Amino acid sequence: MDSPSKITWPDYYHPRNSHIHVKNQIQTAVTAENIWACLVRAPCWPNWKHTTTSLQILNGDGIELHKGSIFKWQTKKLSFECTVVEYQTHKKLAWKGKSGSMDMYHAWLLQENDNGCEIYTETTQRNGMTWLSKYFAPKHIHLYHQQWLDELQQQAK
Repeated sequence: MDSPSKITWPDYYHPRNSHIHVKNQIQTAVTAENIWACLVRAPCWPNWKHTTTSLQILNGDGIELHKGSIFKWQTKKLSFECTVVEYQTHKKLAWKGKSGSMDMYHAWLLQENDNGCEIYTETTQRNGMTWLSKYFAPKHIHLYHQQWLDELQQQAK
């Protein structure tokens, strides 16, 4: 995917300042409203056929992500503590986080269209071992995010 990024990046996390940058997108017939409803219910992610193994929202209602939500989530290989920094209902969601000394930023953009919704998701990673993992991690992250997109649209139907 060589198209320009549709994400508004904080300078620190901008792809030009990161070792790893991964983009995924999918067109779905599902509405942005339904996609959003599933996306912000982060504690449900581990119930999907997805590799998130656990997730806990540490503040707020504990059910849905909101601006300022802090959450911990565990994949099979990494543990993250994240804070939601961008939240535009049915349109944009982004969080920044850490796993050890690695910094990451993950953004979602939903764009309604005549056929439903286009979903964009992008992530950047810097610091820690990303100077080395940049040679193999992007492929795995891309596949992981594609599975996430596929399952997100299935859950939202």
